[in-house]
Amino acid sequence: MSVYFYPTDFISDTAAVIKQARNVFISSGGVDFTTQNIETFEYQAYSLIRTILNKDDWAPTDREFGAIQRINVDLAVAYIRKHYGKGDEYDRGTASETKCIAELNAIADNLDTPTGDESLLIAKTPRRGWNVNPDVPVPRGNLTIS
Repeated sequence: MSVYFYPTDFISDTAAVIKQARNVFISSGGVDFTTQNIETFEYQAYSLIRTILNKDDWAPTDREFGAIQRINVDLAVAYIRKHYGKGDEYDRGTASETKCIAELNAIADNLDTPTGDESLLIAKTPRRGWNVNPDVPVPRGNLTIS
């Protein structure tokens, strides 16, 4: 089983996910859920968040951090509902997942915090050929016809 770490692989609070998904755990026949089981769903949810927002270096000082953290919890719970829930619980998970994706798209449209890609600078060198760079003089050889 994979081991996931809080600030790197997900930003949701595992205790909040467990508390919010308690009804699913109880209705699934009392199956014992470990923290590692919950973290798997948190990781999967955060993977979707990183994919939609094209950013994975969130800091608590980022304006969007609280909303992303809440969506990470809600999305993980939606995944748990879809995986373990039956009937209405499954439908609630699907509806919650759709709502979370819509919220993520709204955040992506208004993203204030720059992504890592925006700080990347690419150095360019000028072309050296006279035919593509007007600053390079045309070579004039001494052509002699004999």
